[in-house]
Formats: sequence, structure tokens, C-alpha cells
Amino acid sequence: MVASKRIRMVGWAGAVLSLLVGGVCTDAAGAATGTGTKVTAPYAQAAAVVNSDGSINRSKGIAGVTKPAVGRYCVELEDKSLDVTRLVPVATLQYTAFEYNIRISMWPDPVCGTRTDTFLVITGKPGVWEDQAFSIVIP
Repeated sequence: MVASKRIRMVGWAGAVLSLLVGGVCTDAAGAATGTGTKVTAPYAQAAAVVNSDGSINRSKGIAGVTKPAVGRYCVELEDKSLDVTRLVPVATLQYTAFEYNIRISMWPDPVCGTRTDTFLVITGKPGVWEDQAFSIVIP
């Protein structure tokens, strides 16, 4: 009985340690690539769920997201032939109250380097930029 209890404790400790190490490695790999988990979105050219810190939770067709300032996110598309002036992206805030807003710049913005493959997403309350998680789809 005592031996089986020790075996269970060692097993649990090993499981917890492997989860912690796996989580650290996953975070480091996610930060390096910036793309998060790949998703299935057959009718979208690009899509992503972006955390409030600018990290990507899951995505398709998104090269990366940078966060130049509070409440501002630059979303870079993988397909460099896509031009933000010809797209119709749709964005939705995640887990927020109704007083929050989200805006998408439909032209190359100086905040994001005026690149045609990158667009600016702004989140916050009226008159105040605030970091908020959001999802975006480009049909």
C-alpha cells in the first residue's frame, strides 16, 4: 500500500512537471512564430483570435500581430498579395461589456509601417484606447 502511494505521488509529480515544461516550451515557440495554433476556416482567407497582449491564440493566414501601443494592434497577413484596401475584414471583441469598441483601419496605416499587407485594429472605450482580446476574419 505504501509503495503504491509513492508510485502515485511520483506519477503525479511527473505529470505536473511535464505540463509545466510543456507550457513553457509552447509559450516560447508561440512567441517565436507569432502564429498560435492553426485553425480550420475553409471560407476565410485569414482569421485569428488575438489575446489582449497581442499574442495569437489561434489563426489561419496571419503572419503575426504586433502591439505598438495600448489598444492598437498591427495584423500582418501571410499572403503578401492581399491588399488591405481591397479586403473586408470583420472584427469582434472577446469577453467585454457593451461600452467597448473595435475599429479596423481599411488603408495602410503609419502606425503599422504603411504596408499593404498589414492593417491596424484599435480597441477600447470611446475616447480611451484599452487592450482587449478580439477575433478577426477576412472572408
